[in-house]
Parts: sequence; C-alpha cells; structure tokens
Amino acid sequence: MRERYCYWSVADGHYAAMMERLIASARGVGVFRDFHVWSDRRVDGARNHRLGRLDKRMFMFKVRLLREVVSRLDYDYFVWLDADSLFVRHPGDPLRPLQGAPAHVPLESDATAARRPGRYYGCPYDEYVKFMHRRGVRSRSIFTGNGGYFVVKKEAVETFTELAADFWVRCQRQGFRAFREEPALAYAAQMLCGNPYLHQMERHTDLWMPDRVGIFKNRLPASTAWTHRDAITGASYRAKPALVHAPLSQGRLARPLPSSSARGSLKRKK
Repeated sequence: MRERYCYWSVADGHYAAMMERLIASARGVGVFRDFHVWSDRRVDGARNHRLGRLDKRMFMFKVRLLREVVSRLDYDYFVWLDADSLFVRHPGDPLRPLQGAPAHVPLESDATAARRPGRYYGCPYDEYVKFMHRRGVRSRSIFTGNGGYFVVKKEAVETFTELAADFWVRCQRQGFRAFREEPALAYAAQMLCGNPYLHQMERHTDLWMPDRVGIFKNRLPASTAWTHRDAITGASYRAKPALVHAPLSQGRLARPLPSSSARGSLKRKK
C-alpha cells in the first residue's frame, strides 16, 4: 500500500549532520514518516540514496531531482525540507496547507504591496510583478516564495517542475541572472493553485516558518513564539511554528549528535 507522503532532502557535506539532527528531532516529537535523503555519506535515520554529481548553482537541483528521481518513489505527496531545519513539536499533518491544491509553496511576500522600492534576487519588485503577470499569473497580488519547505502531489510533479524550470530559463534570458529556485517555485505554485492567497506563509505560522532575523541564532530553535516582520511589505504577525527553518543556526545544527558515528561515503550497490 502506498504511503501518503514522505519527507525528502539533499544533505551532503556538513549538511549531513544537520539532517541527522533534523530527523532525530522529528522522532523526538513523534514524527515517524520516511525521510529520503540524497547524500555523499550515510545519514542516520534516513532512507539513504547515493548522491552523484549535482549542479547546485541557483538551487534548481530541487526541481530537477524532484522530476527525475524523487517522483519515482511510491508516495502520494513529496515534502521537501531544507536540512538546516528542526522539529520543535509535532506539526500535525504537513499536507494541510494544500487545501485541495496539487502543490504548496509558502508564498512569503506580496511584491505589489512593497513599502519601498527594492529588488527580489536582483529584479526590481515592479519588474517581477510584470513578468509574473506576462507569464500567466492572474491574481492581483504577486508573491515571492520560500524554498525551505514545499509539497507537491505525485500526479502534479511533471506539470509543477515544467512550469518552474521554464520560468527560471525565461528569467535567465530576461537578464535576471541572480534568480534562484524560489521565484520559480513561487511561479509554479501560483499557476497551479486556484487560490494562491490560501498559500500565504502568514496563514500557516503554526506549521513552518523561517527564522530570518536570528531569533535562534547560533542555538537550537525552540517551541516559542516570535514576531515575524515581512521584509518587503513591513507587515508583522505572530509565528510559533512546529518546524523552524534556521539558516542562522547552521553551526549549532551541524554539531554531531552524541549517537552519531563517523561514516564513509555511500557505496553504490552492486
């Protein structure tokens, strides 16, 4: 019988230790779903996959790996998590933000409501808005996206990844060379989701949130509330997520767990 969903990620180099801690934190709060991890070494607690040569430029590997490899796994939904994240309590159902949609990407900021001129990965907000509208997004608001956590239904992987890849290529041709995977993910989600407003990050602050300003800098995240301020619109709202994305805590997250042992590179099975 096919499992409803799995978590997946890429965690090579020092990210492997972060992933071990992430999985251990999941088990510690009662989450026992599969974690499929592509790495150059064994990650304790994961379903390990050997990571070959991977082009990490602009982080579009998330889109390519989802389409070419992850989608072959026998699950209904695939939940990506960045390795520098931590479960601080049980999140409940991580699929609930879908609300009937085939994909969910946390839509972080409304670029049409910017409080002052600025740039999103080098692209002026107004140009980003115009380009998204030209490429078919119909909503009045045009959102930026966050790639630290996203969900895609198996049957939607092909369409989702084609939309994201095509948008990214077209952005490169337009001269937006600094664009990473996040604008592409945001575009694909806004094209596939009937009501993109339901996927705004501020609507799901109990599930997953990024610690952008260093609330937990250099320490392990905890199950405490904080005020999140939108960097583009200036809006503020309360956040108390079960899953914290903590890139400013990488040094602490990367410390080996007491139970971890030195691992060699994963060998390809014969």
